[in-house]
Amino acid sequence: MDRVQPEFHQEPRMKILAIDKVREDATPDVIRANFLKEVAHTIKMYLADVVREVYFRQDRSGTVMVLEAPSMEEAQSLINTLPLVKQGQIEFELIPLGPYVPLGLLVEEADGPAEETAAGPAQ
Repeated sequence: MDRVQPEFHQEPRMKILAIDKVREDATPDVIRANFLKEVAHTIKMYLADVVREVYFRQDRSGTVMVLEAPSMEEAQSLINTLPLVKQGQIEFELIPLGPYVPLGLLVEEADGPAEETAAGPAQ
């Protein structure tokens, strides 16, 4: 059985942190009525390897997800398919993530300056 849902299939290239925010005009009744649809849709996105991680916030009600998508625009398009986003109840802040560049400084420092050998300077 193929795990990838065709409507979400893509070639992931970047990680995006998605943090939800309940809109000021949201209503608890609409959120409750669509919550299980939101969960089911999130599971489909997870099984399609779009949502890589999903968390429930501990400081307030809400969701944080780590997505993989080819671009920020594609990530926003995928987020826009969520039922509560479609209903105008929540929105997501999307933050692009990348490698922790300062780790490279540790490698450079550990390697030290290029050493010269009897054959000449290191290349």
